[in-house]
Amino acid sequence: MMTTKNPAPKSNSGWHRLLHPWFVIPVMIVVLLIAAPFMYRSYKLSLISDPGEPFDVAAFISEHTVPDSDNALAPFRNAHALLTTPTGDIDTSIGTDLWDGVAIDEKMQSAIDYVKDNEAAQIAWEKASHMPDFSEVRPTAIDYNSLLETTQNTREFARMCVIRAWIASENGNDAEAAKWLLCNLRTSRLVELHGCIINRLVGIALHNMSSETIVKWLDRQQLSQSELEQFLNEVQAIQQMTPPISDHIKMEYLMVLHSEEILQGEVFPSSTPGAAKAVLPWAFYFQGEPELLFRVYGHCVSNNLRYVDLPKYKRPSRSSHGSNICYLFEKPITESTHPSNLSPEKIELAAESSVLFQLAYYQTGSFLEAVDLENMRIRLLETAIQLEIYRKANGEFPDTLSQVFTSTDQLPIDDLDAKGAILNYVKEGPLHYRLWSVGADGIDSGGVNLTLDRDAVDLGIEMIRKP
Repeated sequence: MMTTKNPAPKSNSGWHRLLHPWFVIPVMIVVLLIAAPFMYRSYKLSLISDPGEPFDVAAFISEHTVPDSDNALAPFRNAHALLTTPTGDIDTSIGTDLWDGVAIDEKMQSAIDYVKDNEAAQIAWEKASHMPDFSEVRPTAIDYNSLLETTQNTREFARMCVIRAWIASENGNDAEAAKWLLCNLRTSRLVELHGCIINRLVGIALHNMSSETIVKWLDRQQLSQSELEQFLNEVQAIQQMTPPISDHIKMEYLMVLHSEEILQGEVFPSSTPGAAKAVLPWAFYFQGEPELLFRVYGHCVSNNLRYVDLPKYKRPSRSSHGSNICYLFEKPITESTHPSNLSPEKIELAAESSVLFQLAYYQTGSFLEAVDLENMRIRLLETAIQLEIYRKANGEFPDTLSQVFTSTDQLPIDDLDAKGAILNYVKEGPLHYRLWSVGADGIDSGGVNLTLDRDAVDLGIEMIRKP
């Protein structure tokens, strides 16, 4: 009798076991958990392309590296070292009050005496202001921790120069007064060279102080016409030292490139526990940082550099997309743009997702407003000096600006006016005029209560010349 053997059951192969759902599903979950952060990083970086360098960084660094032989830094520091230690509380900011003719009290007299006692330091400072250049931090080393001690010290010397100019004016020595006023003006231009935004803001503060003092000196000085013409020439030469806005934006870009660790320290302070410090940088990495920061920042700088050096009335309107954490210009429809220049909408979207960008980006709007006001003060000041030269030649101020500026191309433009109109000028009497710009708000309020202060309704000068 024949019997049939039942075939032995086939054993599952290794591949079958690997494909079993009980094995595949947990493995896929683990793989997805590992891949998810990398996918998220890829997504974050896909929001914005890499723009490359927004300008020729190497050429910029070379151009803004100042040789020691031209640099006023060491002479300024040497002058500051000559200052004597005050014996009491000295307030050198009283210079404005002195020019306004207030009665001199004990505190003001102490400041005047302190200035007189430090004549050697001020002479050394004035000499240093004639140096052709100034740079406190080299562009290869600038970062958020860069110290600008000498730049900040210029304020103290500027206040002393205001007092020294007043002393000379009170003694009838207008040429001596002019020397100290020009020293302040030169210093205000020097500190702006080769620096970041804080350098420009310090320079603007010094320039404001200088301009206001020169206007007060103009209504009483007794220089001859030729002496005042020479003073104007020196003022105009000094004003030519003013750097373009784009230089500061480029320097800010370099500062960000050199400040990656500093920015991360803002998010992860030194008090962060050691275990967290080891993990948190990976969290940064998976958020696309710092590449996302550099990409967004590069696009913002590229957008800004196209327009910031134009007068305000010639710049495109500001973008209003997203939360406006960037200060971007809309691109004119008629303008052909490079494909790498993204739209403001895309840049804003990427900026909102970058943790480091929100820590790093400069306040371009307020900075541009300060520079625009400074440029108008420069124009108002030069125009006021030219009006005074006309008065010296003709015995009274002109009826119109066209009597001073014989060519329409020479008439002073109000950059803060939406259409770039001519500065407003009204002659109130033979020795009295009002000269003004519409100011930061772009609205002409009739030239009432004119000052050179940034908060002035209309930015300008009311000159009532002393006989």
